[in-house]
Amino acid sequence: MNQYRQELWPGSNPWDQHAPAVTGRMVNSQARTVINGVDMPGAEVDTDPFVYGIGAHLAGGGVVTAVLPRAELKRIQVQFTTRS
Repeated sequence: MNQYRQELWPGSNPWDQHAPAVTGRMVNSQARTVINGVDMPGAEVDTDPFVYGIGAHLAGGGVVTAVLPRAELKRIQVQFTTRS
């Protein structure tokens, strides 16, 4: 659920708006993240005032992503785990 609708689209419906495009300049492709206890290359979007995004390619194919509330980042340790 988008917790930041009023901040991003005051007075209107978010589905009536166009979200800003994420460009290569907004993405840090040198970021690292942890998957199954192993430090892995990832990518982060750290330009939004309300949320922080991070993700990575999985070795077996696919991707993993998380979008987290910026206000909670001091209390969050981001680690991903695959399920079998």
